Parts: sequence; C-alpha cells; structure tokens
Amino acid sequence: MSYQKQNSSFKVLDAAQMEEQLDCFLDSVLSFRRSAAGPAKQMATLNSKEQAFGLHWVEIISATNAEMAFQFSACFSDAVLALQHDLNAVEHWIVEAMSAFDERGLQFANKVLHNSNDFAETYFKKQQGILLDDIKNLLTAFVCGLNGRSLKIESSDIIYTDTETIYLPELIADFSRKEDNFLYYKLLTVYLWAQNWFGTWRYDLNDIVNEYDDPVYALKLLHNLESIRLIHNIQNELPGFYRQVEVFMDEFNELKLNKDWNTILVFYKGKKSEQKKVTIADSLRLLKQHYGQLNTIDFHFQGLLFANKVQQIKQRRISDEQTRFREALSRIADEKRYLKPEAVDVENLTPAFDFNVNEQFDKDEFSDNIVFELSLDGQVIVPAEDVQSLMSSIMQDIGEIPEEYLVAAGSGQYSSDYSDKDKKTDNVWSGVYHEEGAFFYDEWDYVRQHYKKNWCVVREVRVPPLYDDFVPQTLKQYYAVVKSLRRHFEAIKGEEKLLKRQINGDDIDIDALVESYADMSMGMELNERLFTRMQREDRNIAVMFLVDMSGSTKGWINQAERESLVLLCESLSMLGDRYAIYGFSGTTRKRCEIYHIKHLDEAYNDKVKARISGITAKDYTRMGFAIRHLSGLLEEVEAKTKLLITLSDGKPEDYDGQYRGEYGIEDTRQSLFETRQKGIHCYCITIDKEAGDYLPHMYGAANYALIEDIKQLPVRVSDIYRKLTT
Repeated sequence: MSYQKQNSSFKVLDAAQMEEQLDCFLDSVLSFRRSAAGPAKQMATLNSKEQAFGLHWVEIISATNAEMAFQFSACFSDAVLALQHDLNAVEHWIVEAMSAFDERGLQFANKVLHNSNDFAETYFKKQQGILLDDIKNLLTAFVCGLNGRSLKIESSDIIYTDTETIYLPELIADFSRKEDNFLYYKLLTVYLWAQNWFGTWRYDLNDIVNEYDDPVYALKLLHNLESIRLIHNIQNELPGFYRQVEVFMDEFNELKLNKDWNTILVFYKGKKSEQKKVTIADSLRLLKQHYGQLNTIDFHFQGLLFANKVQQIKQRRISDEQTRFREALSRIADEKRYLKPEAVDVENLTPAFDFNVNEQFDKDEFSDNIVFELSLDGQVIVPAEDVQSLMSSIMQDIGEIPEEYLVAAGSGQYSSDYSDKDKKTDNVWSGVYHEEGAFFYDEWDYVRQHYKKNWCVVREVRVPPLYDDFVPQTLKQYYAVVKSLRRHFEAIKGEEKLLKRQINGDDIDIDALVESYADMSMGMELNERLFTRMQREDRNIAVMFLVDMSGSTKGWINQAERESLVLLCESLSMLGDRYAIYGFSGTTRKRCEIYHIKHLDEAYNDKVKARISGITAKDYTRMGFAIRHLSGLLEEVEAKTKLLITLSDGKPEDYDGQYRGEYGIEDTRQSLFETRQKGIHCYCITIDKEAGDYLPHMYGAANYALIEDIKQLPVRVSDIYRKLTT
C-alpha cells in the first residue's frame, strides 16, 4: 500500500503494535540480542501521519538493505524532532542517506542517519542560501562571457582556481536574501577569473616566495597585494559589476584607515590617474618593498593560492597549446600552399612562410582585452575563433607568443589527439577502472520516487570505421527503394505552405474577408490582411537517431539496422535536415557507452559510411542514460523542431538485474519525460513483438511504431521519418 493511501486511514500505533509492524520488515537483522522494541517505543510517540511516513520508508529502505532500514527506524524519531516535524525535510534526509549508501556504502549511510542534527542545520541554511549545483550552469555561462579561456565550475571546501577550474563552496547561506548569496557567488567567480585574466599566474609563485626568509608570510602578503590589484582592475574593466558587489567590500574601505595599507591604495590610485595598467610585476615590487612591514589580511573572498597545482596544470597546458598552435599554423600554411604552390621549400617539403603575431590592446586604457593580428608573409590574416582563443590562453600563461611557437608543424610531426593520448575512449576501460573524463547522469528509482545522483558513468566511444563494400551493396540491393525514397523526399523539399491573412498575395482569403465585412458592419476599420499566398518554407529540423547496439541485435537485426541507416542517410541528403546518429550499449551503471557515428553538423561522407558499416552488437540495453545524453546535446541546438528517434529491438535491461523489468522501464519513461520538457519530441521504432506491453507506457500510444517483419525495417524507417517531419 502506498504512503498516501496508508495515511488517509492510518491510526496511531502504540509501542507493541509498532514493534509488530517493524518486525515484518526487519526480521532478517533481528536476533535475541537485538529487537525492534527500542525504535518502536520512540516511533510510538509520533502522530499518525509521521508513523505512516516512517513505516513507508522502512519498507522501501529494507528492500535495499535491511540493516540500513533498522538504523533508519532507530534514528527516525530524532530526525523528525531535529527537522521540526517537517516531513518534506525528513524525506530529504532519507534521500541523502540512501545516496550515501549507493555511492559509498552502509558506513557512510549510517553516518548521515545518526547525524540528523547536522543535516537539519545544513538543510535550514539551504532554505535561505544558494546551492552551487543549482546555479553552476549559469555561472559557467557567465564566466564564459568574460574574456579568456573557458573555465569549469566545481564545488570544494576551499575557494581557489587551478587556472582551468574555479572551485567554489557547495552552499552559500551567509546572507539573509538569496539574491545576496547569488551575487556573492558571482563575486567569487569573477575574482578567480581575474587571477587568470590579469596574470596572477604569469610566474611561478613558489619560486618567488621561496626567495624570502618566511615563504608562508610572503605568499599571504603577495595574495593580499594581488587581491587589491585584482579588485582595482575589476573596478576599472567591469564598473557595472563592481557597483553591484561593492556592498561586500567593507574590508577595502577599512584599509583606508590603516596607514601602512593606505600607501598601497594610494599607489594604485596614482597608477589609475596616470592611465597605466597595474600588473603582477607591480605586486611583486610592492612585496619586496613592504615585506615584513605589513600585517596580512584575510579577505573573505580571496580563498587560497595553490601554486603547486597551478604549475602542474600550467606546464601540461603550455606544452599542449604549443603543439596545437603550431598545428594551426600548419593548416594555414597548407591552405596557402594549395593556393600558392611556388611558396614551398621543395627540398624540405614544408611551406616557406613567415608568421608573425602582433598584440594590440583595445581602446580602453584599463582593459586587458587583447586583439591579435596574425600575419603571414607580411599580410594580416584573421585567425579562426578557436585559434584566437588559443592565442589568448597562451598569452595569459606566458605574456607573449614566443618565436618558437611561430613555426608551423612539419608534415606528420604531430598527432591531432596529442592531449588525450592517455585518455583514448577505446582504452579507458582496460586495467583499473576510473571515471576521469566521463559524463555522469542521474537515474530514476521508481521505488524511492527519487533520483540516484550521478549514478551512470557515461563515455562517448568511437565506432571503428570499417571500409568494406557494405554501403555500395546496400544501395545496389535497395536500388528501387532508394530511387523511390529520393523522389518522395525531393517532393517534401519542394512543398509550399499556404500563408493566410497576408497584406498582399495571389488569392482572396475568404475567412479573413468575412470577418472584415462583419467588422465593417459594426463601424470598425477594414482589415488589410485579406489575401493568401504560397510560400516555400525552409525546414528548421534537428534530429538525433539513437541506435540500439546491445548484444541482442547480433545477426540479422544488426544487418537491418545498418541498412536502415544507409537508406535514411541517402534520403536525408535530399532534404538538408540536420541529423546525428549515435549508438548505445553498456554493462552496469559503471560502463554506459554512447557510440559516435555521425555528429549533427558532420557531412555524410566516406568516414560516416564506414562507421555505419562498423556498427556491431555490444552488451546490454540500459536506455535512460542514452536518452539523457542525447537530449542534452539536442537542447543546445537552435532548431524549430527537435526529434529524438530511437531504433531498438527490445525493452530496457542490464546485466546487474535491478535494471530489468519495471525499474528500467520507469527510468526510461522518466528520461523521456525530462526530454519532452526540453521541447524535444521522442519516438521509438521497434521490432519487439511484445512492445505493446511497455512502449505505450514509456512513449505514449502514438509515439512508437512496431515493425514485425525485420526485412521491412530498412524501408519503413525512412517512411516513418517522412511522416514525422511533414
């Protein structure tokens, strides 16, 4: 019986009755030394609604782990009191404990259960505070809009940046208003961005502070000087933002009252009046000048400097970016060589071109916004956006584009996957399992009626291209079908739409005319929109095809799937619709794999054809993660119509057993619900004769098609697509 139904007729239980109820769920962990009498006595003091709620969750938790259910029953009454009898808050406590069990085991779940007071303190803080998870995407987009390299946002107990990631607190609840807590998050984000953009990490800070007798004090003092410099630069470059966060700058105002620190402020003020930029070199000179004379200050927003972490990441990045920049120059040189063959050193077979870079600051005296001019043989060329970003990142790390960077990479000198040589997706599962570089997706647990956070570990894996005669043979076999499909799709492309209520056109709009006549009879003005005209409407469609690559597709099903994709691609080449193809499979939640076959804006070329030919049957059909991954990709696309079409041979299932049956169906259904909320239409094409038992529940009665004859699959897929998009 569900909790809601229980609660409507539930009567208060005494201790004996409660113990009898608990015994039913906890029998496997009870013994002559341990009974449910203690928890029952405590729960007997609660009201009927709270008792029903507690028993409901004991039943759910016992299905996962009986020992955890016993610990929950022992802690439940205390949690109800700590959370002020707010059952919604109690449910959050339960979910956190179960998530701890899922991720780390029983010991950590028990820690959450037995520390309900700590949870209550954090929970009530969250009610007025802001969680980083809730605004992470917003902050990432915000910092992306600023200058410099892209920076990720992650949670940490310590505020800092390693020059690639900004680490912020998981929760900020220091202020009574949510707006202020959110604004403080923005201040921390901009401050750490400024460390990168304004050159705090231009030098190895460890080497600098180790020259002093007290390196720890020297680093703290340098950090204070840098904080003042960065706030000064933020005030100059982002004056509107600074006015918003000035409310958090009380400590800066207090510096004016400190004679020693005020000299630093006067120095920066003098720089501003002279219209000169303040750089890290100024902070280093001030450090040398005032070392031992100033007491350090703990600015609330500055966090810590981790010079060792920065240097490790910076050295790797410098090496990678030199390679990428020289490869970019090589591509530019190849284009010039193609256009101007005489500009080639025949002996060395390399382009005999001279590259130069000129850095120019924008017209704002205080801005560090750098505009790069890349010249080739004296002629200024406009670098592509990715090259411009690369140059900007190099400039942040080094302060210039060194001469050795301006030599184009020779033919075959570098590999395009230099930066990921140890992270190739094909090799990531060999040896000891690790999750570096993976995507994480929640999974819906229908029993708990909650998500399991970051439950599925997902990787995009390459389909090895197979250059054989599969595609030509398919086109030959289905020659008549391809010809017919092309004719149908060509007709769709040429269709025109009747536009009504136009100011001018080819014919009279009778409906509009009748309405206008009625308006005139009532003394209103004549409506000018009385015509119709035909207009060819551009298709604005983005489609992703999700192909089941589970082990059950081995043999004829795999053959039919690949033939379907070939015919589909040939048909879509007539329309110009944007479409992508991905496969999916995996083994347990720890190994969920998305197989790239064709990206959305990738041309249907020989490589894509070879990938289609290389599609093979893999493992199991855990489906929810694949739908969430592709819907996320589709969400970022600008298109009027978005479709996610799944091609499958059976119901969701996996090796771990739990995902089979109702659990897998409900998780997939929930992922489809999430997808529809993003404005994406979902459809499934299946050959499973039992699909009528579960697909209507997952997709809806009108959003799937059952093809009973596998031989008809290649023909029907294109036909179904045509009907879905017209």
